[in-house]
Amino acid sequence: MSADHGRFERAIARFDAANAEDPNREVAGGRERPMELLYAERMTAMLARYVPDASEPLRLAARCQHIQRWKIPRAEYPMTRVGYHQWRGRLRDFHADLAAAILREVGYDDA
Repeated sequence: MSADHGRFERAIARFDAANAEDPNREVAGGRERPMELLYAERMTAMLARYVPDASEPLRLAARCQHIQRWKIPRAEYPMTRVGYHQWRGRLRDFHADLAAAILREVGYDDA
């Protein structure tokens, strides 16, 4: 990884921009907001609460773990245990690929 100190902030901003596209909304703080953006913010807050000295990779992972989750609806898979695991596997790969692309774009290497 390079010594670029701004890449963390750029990564968070890109994750948030991706999640801000969520068409699903939730009211928080008296205003309607994108659900996945709220989820990411809440995960970041919980991580800071429980692990205040969390590593940079862990903070990035917490912020992007559900990135654009709405793009792969659960309803596209059978409502069975096997269907659930297929859906989660596809989400895992989708989240990892999208997060990795964003991280590379802002200056992180594959390590």
